[in-house]
Order: sequence, then C-alpha cells, then structure tokens
Amino acid sequence: MQKRDIGHLKPAGKKETFSAAVSRSAIGYVKSLNRAPSTIVKQSGHTIKRKVRNFKTLSPFIKNGHRIDNANNYSDAQTEERMNAVKEALRAAQMVMSARRSIQTARAAARLNRLIVKMVERAAALLVKGFTALLGFSGSVIVVLCIVMAVAAVISSPFGIFVSGENTDADVKPLSQKVQELDAEFAARLVEIQQSGGNVDRVEYHYPGSADNTRIDNWMDIIAVFAVKTVTDVENGMDVATLDATRIDIIRSVFWDMNSLESRVETIEHKETVTLEQEDGSASEETITRYERILHITVISQTAEQQADIYHFTNDQIDLMKEMLSEEFRPLMFAILGKDADIGMTPEQLDLVQQQLPEGELGSEAVKLALTRLGDPYSQPKAGQDHFTDCSYLVQWVYRQLGISLPRTGAEQARFCVENSLTVSAAELVPGDLVFWSYERNGRFMDITHVGIYAGNGKVVDASLSRGQVVYRNLFDSDKQVIFGRPYLARTN
Repeated sequence: MQKRDIGHLKPAGKKETFSAAVSRSAIGYVKSLNRAPSTIVKQSGHTIKRKVRNFKTLSPFIKNGHRIDNANNYSDAQTEERMNAVKEALRAAQMVMSARRSIQTARAAARLNRLIVKMVERAAALLVKGFTALLGFSGSVIVVLCIVMAVAAVISSPFGIFVSGENTDADVKPLSQKVQELDAEFAARLVEIQQSGGNVDRVEYHYPGSADNTRIDNWMDIIAVFAVKTVTDVENGMDVATLDATRIDIIRSVFWDMNSLESRVETIEHKETVTLEQEDGSASEETITRYERILHITVISQTAEQQADIYHFTNDQIDLMKEMLSEEFRPLMFAILGKDADIGMTPEQLDLVQQQLPEGELGSEAVKLALTRLGDPYSQPKAGQDHFTDCSYLVQWVYRQLGISLPRTGAEQARFCVENSLTVSAAELVPGDLVFWSYERNGRFMDITHVGIYAGNGKVVDASLSRGQVVYRNLFDSDKQVIFGRPYLARTN
C-alpha cells in the first residue's frame, strides 16, 4: 500500500517539484556584534578599564520574530468546512499508516519467501531434468529436495543475515547486542580522543553529511556491506546466518572502515584592549593577548555506496547490497539491529500524544499528519517517491494536506515565514510550529540546514538524516535554533 497525498493524488514513483511560494528578493538578516561592555578592574596603584574585542559572534540571527493574528478572514462556515476536510484527510492518512505498519514486516518476510520460491523453482528444474529419470525419485521427494536446496541457498546468501537471530547457541551473540557493544566502543574511543587532547577550552564535534549535526546511524549500510562482502569473498567466503566470533570480527572491521574519527586542536588568539588608569588620573591603553584551545572531532560515516566503491564491489555485489537495503527489507533490517522502536514512541504513546493535542487547531492537525509518517525512510534525492522524505519535504507534505503551499527547502520555508510575518519566538511555540536549525554556513537563507515540526511538550517530529527516518524526539540543540515559524496563519482558499 502506497502513501499518497490526501486529496492530491500523483502518479506512483514520480518525484514532485515545486516552485518557491515567495518570489520577492531575499531580505537580509542582522548580525549581532555582541560587543562586551567596558569593565573597570581595581588593582594596586592603578585601575584597569577593559574593552574586550570579541572575535566570534554567538548568534548571527534574530530568533524573535513577529506573530500576526487574523491572517485570513474566513466565515464560520468556511472555517468549519475546511476543518472537517482536514479531519477527514487526517483520518484517511492514519488508516493508511496503521495498515502500512501492520503489513511492512509481512511484506519483507514475503519477499524473503519469494527468494526461497525462486530457489525452489530453479532446484526443481535441475532435479526434474537430471535426476528424475536417472534415479527414479518420486514427485514428493523432489519437492522436499527442492525446499532443502532452496533454504540452504538463501541461508548461504547475504540474505542469511535475516535469520541469524534464530541461532540461540550460548557462544553466538545476537546482532542487536553486538550493535550496542560497538556503539559503546565508539563512545569510549571518543572519550580517549578527548583525554588525549589535553587541556582544551571546549570540544566541537563535526559530522559531515548530517543536517542536524549528530552522528549518522549507518548500521543498515554496515550490515548490508558486511553480508555481501563476507558471503561473496572469492577466497574466504562464508555464510552470515551464524554470527560467531570470526564473523563478529569482520563486522567490527567493516564498522570502523565505515566510521572513522579525526581530531585536531585549534588555537585561537583573542586580543583585549585594556585601559590603565593611574593614581594621578592619567590613563594608558595596552593590548592583552589570550589563547583559546578548541578540540575538533570529526566523525566521517560512509554510506553503503561509498564503501562499495572503496571495497571495489562488482556490479553483482552492488545489486545484492541495494536489494538488502531496499524498502521492503527495511523492517527486517531494523528488527535484527534491535532498532524497531527507533521512531521514538510505541503505538500506545502515539495515541496518547494525539489525544493530548489541542482540539480544533490547525497546528494540532499538522502534528497528527506528521505522526503518520513516523518510520518513513530518509532520503534527499528520493524525497517524494514512495515513502521517502527529507526534513523539508515532510514539512511541505504536511502543510499541503492543510491547503498551504510551502517552498521545497527548509531555507526557503524560513524565508517564507519571515517575509510573510509568520515568525514567533521560542517561548511562543505551540504544536504545528516550525523549528529551523543552522549548523554551518551554507550560503542559503539564514544558513538553514534543518527543519522540524514542533509537537508540544518539548518534542519535535522531523525527518532525521542521522537516524535514517522520521522520528519523534526531544527538541534538540537550542543553541542552533535560529528562527521559528507558524505557516498555517497564511492559509488561503
């Protein structure tokens, strides 16, 4: 079952493109100089008047905007009609999500079964052609042999990783446990790097490729690469249906090949101009220099495609890897990794959150719509196809169901809010408002790099690159939040 825009059907598998809703020229933003006031320090014999010259600005953007009321004048009948339409769309979307969630795992299992069926067919053709006449096997015996051969073929393929949890021997660890152990090993190595950096004033982490500047969870890519690499190794190939110590060592090797750590210490020179006031009333200025040491830690996480290129995978190996990472196998992959509930809430919690949202508010309907996309896979190039989305497409999709057209990217969505006086302050956030983050200078409007939908109670629904899907989580990185918007006030007929 495919998820479609309620009331906005589009051909399956095609990506939509949208033009920006605002065509006027970009408005600028004000950079705060954050100049520190002069201070007077008493010392023996003279008084020092400090004038601190800052070399960094902490917040280049104005976070407080303006909220407008009565953005549109609707009659009571029009408002009620639109709200009823929104509720109907929401109910339909919720039914779609519930049905899709219930069949995702079944679909993945069915696809695995189809692999076995294909193997059975191939084995049957071989047996019927070669062995029946020669050995006189009966039809039932042939069927049994076919099934045995097919199951053996699947287990000995990269897809055998999906049944690795069936082995409960004492010396065999489930993959989910190994994932936790390697994540702990990763965290311990970060601590070692911090300790080896010596005395520093602060530590800054960098995650290239992550919009929300958090560690990219590439475990699915790791396992797909591991399975294909291990099974198809020409000289030392082995199955991955049993994760013994040898295979675990290979997983560890692939993990560190795909997650590398780099560090450096940066020393920044800060100059301060101080005024020395002598007892006789005269004054003189001097420049004082101090140094700030910053430890930069960069985590480089490779995708499956990037690592396949490094490992020199053949086209056949790449096809196998892509099949394992396909949407249909995603539920099985999450299950063996122990990340089934990584969307941030259980079905019971989802119901409770929806019940607690204010009734009759468009913002509440926006949150409910966003919650129907929990678990949908993250992809920028595929956003709008099947169930794939990225952070800004999720926002655009949600508000399109409410009859509001927003630009495609987070940066342009922020511009739309600013230019139409649809901004609010952090203290005014209510469910349905947009939160925009900036993690780096990127040349776009206000350097916006990420956007999410505020869900109330300090929570946000966003399509997270680092987690690979749409999640419900705590509102994060308040120091990187640069602006907040309330686009539903701009609703039009």
